[in-house]
Amino acid sequence: MSLDKQITFYTSPYSPYTHRVHIALEEAKLQVAKYEIDLRPGHKPAWFTAKVNSLGLVPAFTYGGPNVPPDQPSSESAKLSESLVLLEFIADLRPNAGLLPSDPELRAKARLFITLSHETLHHAFRGFFFRGERIDSILPSLEAFQALLVPSGYAVGPWSIADIVVAPMMVRFVRLAGYEIGKYPMGEGKRLLKALAEPRFARLLQYYELLWQRPSVRATWDEPLNVKMWRIHPNVTRSSSTAGH
Repeated sequence: MSLDKQITFYTSPYSPYTHRVHIALEEAKLQVAKYEIDLRPGHKPAWFTAKVNSLGLVPAFTYGGPNVPPDQPSSESAKLSESLVLLEFIADLRPNAGLLPSDPELRAKARLFITLSHETLHHAFRGFFFRGERIDSILPSLEAFQALLVPSGYAVGPWSIADIVVAPMMVRFVRLAGYEIGKYPMGEGKRLLKALAEPRFARLLQYYELLWQRPSVRATWDEPLNVKMWRIHPNVTRSSSTAGH
C-alpha cells in the first residue's frame, strides 16, 4: 500500500472518537491535512454529508486522489470513516508504529478488550455525560471495565490500539468531571472523583495515570477548548431538572 497518498482528516476536538484518531496519528507520525467540522445542530456543512460521510459523522478520512482544499473533496479519493476502522487503517499504513501487537495472541486480546470496553467503559461514559445517570448506576460498569485490565501496565500489557480506543473516555471522565460538565446532577462529578480515589478503583486510576502520561495522549488533549465546547454542546448540557442534587 502506498504511503504517500494524501489523507484529509475531518475531526472535532469535542469528539472522543476523533481523539482516538488524533492519538493514533501522533503515535504513527503520519502527516495529514486536518479540517474541523462543527458538530452543533445547524452548523455542519452540507458538503460534508454529501461528499465525505453520508452519515454526517466524524472522524472521517479522504484518502488518495488529488490534493484539493478540504472543503472541496475530490470524487477520486476514497472515503473512510468510523474510528475503529481508521485506527486499523493507520496501523496498516504504519506497521512499525506499535499500534497493533506483533504477537497474534496479544492482537486478539487487544481486539477483544476493545469489544468488551464498549459494554463497560463506553456504557458508563454515555450514561454519565449524555444520559445524566448518577454515579451509583455507572460505578458497576467502571468496576467491570477495571476487571478487563491486566494486573499492571497498559490494557493488555504493552501499549496498543486497545489503549487508544479507551484513552479519550478515560481522560474525559477524570478531567471533565471536576468541572461538573455533563447531564448528570450537579455535584455528581466530584462524587465520581471521590469514588475513583477509593482503594477498589486503584488499578483503574493507575491505568488512567499511565494513559495521561503517554505523550501522544497529552499532545492531543486541549483541556480549555474541550471544557469550552462541552459546556455549550446541547448533547451534554444539563437541563433544569437535573441541575440539583
